[in-house]
Amino acid sequence: MEFHLPKAAKRPGLTQALGGPVIPESPSFCFRSDLFPIDPREDEETNPFCYGKSLAEWVSARFEQLGYQPEPVIPEDWGWCVILRRDPFILWIGCGCDRSQFYSSVTPEQKESFVPDGREVTWSCLVGTDTPIWTSFFWKRLLGQGTAKDQVAVATQQLQEILGSEPRIQLVSE
Repeated sequence: MEFHLPKAAKRPGLTQALGGPVIPESPSFCFRSDLFPIDPREDEETNPFCYGKSLAEWVSARFEQLGYQPEPVIPEDWGWCVILRRDPFILWIGCGCDRSQFYSSVTPEQKESFVPDGREVTWSCLVGTDTPIWTSFFWKRLLGQGTAKDQVAVATQQLQEILGSEPRIQLVSE
């Protein structure tokens, strides 16, 4: 499966851990699948219609198979986060869905009992880092380690391969 990634992902609402910049150049992979059921209460931990917990758990398991030691998935105000590592900077994968259709079609009265069918949801994943400026300087210049940008590129390629190798995932063009 070939992915075409025309735009950079944006992460509104993501807190900048440790006071550093959030790298915004990771592309967002958008797709549909029947693999990710939605728990009726999962958006109580995020924001209304911010689903993706089962997607995040699936992504976490796939990265664990690649040798990462991901932490348990955590809710964020924008969706679900898989932390792949914290040292020398936080490398993470954001998992969520396109919720714009729900805001316009579900009334506040319907929200309490509304649970979308995961097969009809457009899912998305992206790779990011939270990197303090001093960490970036220290690792790149003093120890010769790859920069956060390099590690985002590696994890993005791995994510693309994971998604592309799953026959039950279909790319959606935005």
